[in-house]
Amino acid sequence: MEGKKKIRYGIIGGGFRAEFYLRAAWELPELFEVCGVVTHYPERNLKLFNLLGLKNYPSAEALVEAGQPEFLVVSTMREPGIPDPMDELVKLDIPILLETPAARTMEGLLHIYETCRGKKVQVAEQLHAQPETAARIAIAHSGILGEVTQVELDFQHTYHCMDVLRRFFKLGFENAQIWAKNFHFPAIEGYARTGVAEKEKLLNEKRQFALLDFGGKLGIYDYADSQVRSYVRSEHIAVRGERGEISDQTVRWLVTNKDFRSYTYERLYAGNKTNLEGFFFRGLMGAGDWLYKNPYPHTFMADEDIAIATILEETARYVREGVSFCSIADACQDQYLSLMIEKSAQEGKPVLTETQIWAKE
Repeated sequence: MEGKKKIRYGIIGGGFRAEFYLRAAWELPELFEVCGVVTHYPERNLKLFNLLGLKNYPSAEALVEAGQPEFLVVSTMREPGIPDPMDELVKLDIPILLETPAARTMEGLLHIYETCRGKKVQVAEQLHAQPETAARIAIAHSGILGEVTQVELDFQHTYHCMDVLRRFFKLGFENAQIWAKNFHFPAIEGYARTGVAEKEKLLNEKRQFALLDFGGKLGIYDYADSQVRSYVRSEHIAVRGERGEISDQTVRWLVTNKDFRSYTYERLYAGNKTNLEGFFFRGLMGAGDWLYKNPYPHTFMADEDIAIATILEETARYVREGVSFCSIADACQDQYLSLMIEKSAQEGKPVLTETQIWAKE
């Protein structure tokens, strides 16, 4: 990371998502430094705490005063019916990277938007920064597909997919008509945050299907509860324009109506066979060109870790230069669309979204 200024941040929270921000500092110590944590459960990530030599502060105020971070990563439980820690954290007048979702309910969205309005807050929506998603978005925006009019997403749940959908379409806060339906099918419980169960357990898996019509742009959302981390549920992403499409790893487009091009991109790694550079992900290549180069080579990082490191850098850029990558308004819109999908599915009829207060930002 030669030439890059080190990024110092503090973490509020110590659960599953907080671990990704701790791991970024462990994997890339020359770029990231965690200057302190505030958590009631330091034992959850005790190994990383010890490796990084972290101090657990009694309050956010104490962390900010002693640690002098550029920004805080807020990764705490924020559920309906309990006080939102953001109510007090925004008063510290320090930039914040807030973990997703922006809120769980419509009332929560209105509250968090008003709470964060005028404050330096970004939301930690990271899927656009995962290597394959980033490459597909770049291809879609390159023009070879023509205008993107259809996006089909079957790889992550609601607000994450809504963020990616809006990025593919280059949408702001346009309204949509939404049709959604829930289905339930038997499925064996697979890998979860806590690992794999010792014995097989049959679940009633929910699969949610939705069509989002933005007026000439159609989003298709298809997601099952066990989709993420599943050994047997594969993801599917398709992006279509009048001249071509991306279908998972394959790209096809017309040069003229009588001539077309096609390639399937591949993931390239170092450390194979006689290569002695060490094992790491180089990037994605298709048709002889790099579609994505790993910005953190020579590290053993999963796609999610690469994405988290990327949004930490994007947050630092926001703090230093004012360049937003996911504002509180954007995150509220993503979750609002998610809530409307669920509303349509529950009511069994189409719904129309309405322009919300954050759309005026």
